[in-house]
Amino acid sequence: MSSISSLCLVLLVSFCLDQIPATNADLISQTCAQTRFQDLCDKTLRADPGGKSANIQGLARIALKATAANAMSIQSQIASLQKSTTDKSILEALKDCAENYDDASQQLADSLTAFDAKHYDDVNQWVSAAMTDSDSCEEGFKTGTSKLTVQNQNFFQLCSNVLAITKQAKA
Repeated sequence: MSSISSLCLVLLVSFCLDQIPATNADLISQTCAQTRFQDLCDKTLRADPGGKSANIQGLARIALKATAANAMSIQSQIASLQKSTTDKSILEALKDCAENYDDASQQLADSLTAFDAKHYDDVNQWVSAAMTDSDSCEEGFKTGTSKLTVQNQNFFQLCSNVLAITKQAKA
């Protein structure tokens, strides 16, 4: 084989290797590397069976759905706390939290609809509003620490990751 033919073969093979997509495990790692809460991102995306084969849009959708599920879980926790609490100021804060997470759940449902329609700016707006709802819940506890601090922080972090992943999906 001539040196020109060998060179052409090497260039062709090199070009073809560059065209092979990264494994999805790499895509999850690459995606999460661009989020603020990388460990939570990785855990969230790998926990979904669809994460193994999803593209970036699929990963954004998985993150959004996981965040919506988290909001519903927090709503259940709030309802339990309301049943077991007698302190009036805490009950009032929990009532506000219930309203905040009702709003957040609706905003995340709207985000899913907007995401499916590729209206990424709307997703950003709705998810940002949901983040504010978790902050408002936490701030409603005037005395001491809220019984929802960990849940509010986790929800906030999930929302932050959704925003970062959606930004990548939009690109």
